Amino acid sequence: MKHLDDEQLSLLALGEPAVTPAEADHLAFCSECSGTLAALERTVRAATVDPAEVELATPGPHNWAAIHQALGLSPGQAQDPLSREGSPAGTTAVAGTTAVATSPVAGTTADGTTAESAGSAAPVTAPTPPRPRAERARTGPARTGGSKAGSGARRWVAMAAAAGIVVGAAAVWAGYNVLGQAPQAAPSPTPTAPQAVVIAQAPLQPLASYTASGKALVEELPDGTRQLVVQLPEGQISGFREVWVISPDLSKLVSLGVLDGEPGVFAIPEGLDLAEYPIVDVSNEPFDGNPAHSSDSIARGELATES
Repeated sequence: MKHLDDEQLSLLALGEPAVTPAEADHLAFCSECSGTLAALERTVRAATVDPAEVELATPGPHNWAAIHQALGLSPGQAQDPLSREGSPAGTTAVAGTTAVATSPVAGTTADGTTAESAGSAAPVTAPTPPRPRAERARTGPARTGGSKAGSGARRWVAMAAAAGIVVGAAAVWAGYNVLGQAPQAAPSPTPTAPQAVVIAQAPLQPLASYTASGKALVEELPDGTRQLVVQLPEGQISGFREVWVISPDLSKLVSLGVLDGEPGVFAIPEGLDLAEYPIVDVSNEPFDGNPAHSSDSIARGELATES
């Protein structure tokens, strides 16, 4: 039987019942198809994970240091933005901005005079470091507020960059789960077709000059229908393989179909009594157009009912 296509495996990974009973049996025996399905399921879990259930590590200061160097930011922005959240009140996080005291203190005004604020609820503005003459001449008093706005803008840029690090960490975490490089929860069972029940089986022994051996299983599906599952490795043959059920005296036989690949799954006709046809036979058939058995059997075995 041919491998399941990518569309079917994708639907199964999403929880859709996209296979027939025969295809479900193939998936159970085929390591290639089941491995592809497992990889798709990991991808689905990574893509649908609830962010609320993900605990991300806080990026260390070295991450901001790398960003600071790559963007060529000023030395006043060297401090990690995330570390500023825990800084004490009354201090400023970015150098060059106006510092505001929250308790009554004695301060010094810009012109050098002393101002007492004891007993006053109004905050005192700390002195702003004087700028070089050329810069004062260029900017003037009207640029003072703009300096604050620029500093605030730089702070937002820094915070946005830090947020990018957090998002990147989430992406790496998801990628590790997809590739199976990080601990992950046990995979949930994939909904598949209802399971069949094995009611009889037979070991298939090689005949004549053949060496391949395998087994045949009779399965009953939930709807009451039956199927024959044949597992027999492909070998060097001159024609094609055909599956038969034969009477004990080899006088009567019924063809169930061509065995193409492994395993092969064949519907058992309703009304066919396997007690009258208990022998499973796989033959090497020439391409001569003759529907009769070639009398060249590859392997054969007798069904025994499961107790």
